[in-house]
Amino acid sequence: MVATHSHTQQHTLLKSQAPQTNAPANAKSRHFVAIDMGSNSFHLVIAREQDGSLQILHKEKQQVQLATGLNAQNILDNDAIERGLNCLRDFNQRFSNLDQAQVRLVATHTLRIAKNRDQFIEAALAIMPYPVEVISGHEEARLIYNGIAQSQVLGKSNLVIDIGGGSTEVVIGKKNTPTQLSSLRCGCVSFNERFFIDGLITPTSFRDAQSAADKQFASLSKEYFAGGWELTLGSSGTVKAICEAIQEEHGDETITLPRLKQLKIKLIKCGHISQIQFANVDDKRIPLVPAGLAILISFFRRLPIQKLEFSPGALREGVLYELAKIGQYQDIRHRTVDSIAQLYHIDMAHAAKVRDTAMALFEQVADEWQLRPHARLLAYGATLHEIGLHINSKSLHKHGGYIISNSDLPGFSEALQLDLARLITNHRKKPNELMLAELEPNHKLTLNRLLCLLRLAVLLNLGRIAKTLTLDHIKVIPDGLMLVLPSHKRKISLFMKDLQREQKQMLTLGMNLRLVSSLT
Repeated sequence: MVATHSHTQQHTLLKSQAPQTNAPANAKSRHFVAIDMGSNSFHLVIAREQDGSLQILHKEKQQVQLATGLNAQNILDNDAIERGLNCLRDFNQRFSNLDQAQVRLVATHTLRIAKNRDQFIEAALAIMPYPVEVISGHEEARLIYNGIAQSQVLGKSNLVIDIGGGSTEVVIGKKNTPTQLSSLRCGCVSFNERFFIDGLITPTSFRDAQSAADKQFASLSKEYFAGGWELTLGSSGTVKAICEAIQEEHGDETITLPRLKQLKIKLIKCGHISQIQFANVDDKRIPLVPAGLAILISFFRRLPIQKLEFSPGALREGVLYELAKIGQYQDIRHRTVDSIAQLYHIDMAHAAKVRDTAMALFEQVADEWQLRPHARLLAYGATLHEIGLHINSKSLHKHGGYIISNSDLPGFSEALQLDLARLITNHRKKPNELMLAELEPNHKLTLNRLLCLLRLAVLLNLGRIAKTLTLDHIKVIPDGLMLVLPSHKRKISLFMKDLQREQKQMLTLGMNLRLVSSLT
């Protein structure tokens, strides 16, 4: 979930969506740490803000190869988990002494599909107290493109490919803005395990790997086959290794299809991974070159591409600059919420009233309920709670949850997107007990408390009345909330009936609503 440390009134929180820092006003710099937990390698980048720009202080990577630990049932074995955790222990030592550091950890394909990923995430949290964001394929593609945009000057139209350990991301962009995002199920580690068994390199292994990649690239939308890109760029260690191999053969790193085919012939002649020798390619990367080469050949064959150049920018740079809010970055999530609200024709005046009410309630209980880190989630849920009306008013909460669960939400981690869907699904009528029961206890308690506030905010604005009803105040009690109601009950008689019905629904969330008059 998204954290904010602001303790100002709710309207200030909503107008300024950027997280607040605790750094003193006279601090000369802030530190930022980005960790990219890929299927092949884990990357660490530490930077500081200096005069409005980022200065990279330290970069490090370890080849963890999480993807090799996945079995056919997508269960991650203990050895792979331990390799990943050991890497995080090492990384933690690099920045644990930094004061006021802002840290973001993102995980990609392998942890996206691992059925036991919670085991890894829970153990990671014990090593460093920062949440692991398991990002979607589209979100990974967006961050990759934005990382490249921070690393070099892009053209008017650009095509980017990033070959990871478990997936390959392909992006079309106009200047610094990505316009088409795709994530394909082909990666250098997974393809190495499937097609280059025991290190053998044969015409058959290449043919089978290329055929599997062909199917993935053929699934891309029509925009990818239009051509005419000013720049075609490749990022990631695999593309870099192939560029370095081509440099040895041709004197420059420009990738073309004829050069890729020549490299393929050379590898087949080697016959086995152990026989491949490149002076400039990292020895740990060499075993993955045949699989990456097969994917890249398929990319050239399927799409109208003449040449490709390597770009040093990647996912970790995208994460880092977004974390620091430097350059083109403002709050991506805030823009996403605004965009989806417009797309589904949400009544923004009403949504704003519900959001303001929810945040006013939030301010009264946030500290006692330990909800400060989840302020934005509540604001987003209140803004989008009626999104299901785009389908119809019947079961609009269920429709809304479905829309959010199945939409591409730039800037949202998978976990944050699911929590937003849970809030919207349960903002009215009987809560979905099965949906909430699957959560671990602390997570469930947090969601139930946020739901309590959201449901009350919706009730206080029910019927789109001209003036929002108000509560004199609310108070946390051991098993729920005490609501202090205005003394003139006749003016709120209908609201009282709504509240009495809501008392029964709240019990499903484990929340007791105690109703008292301001005169008692």
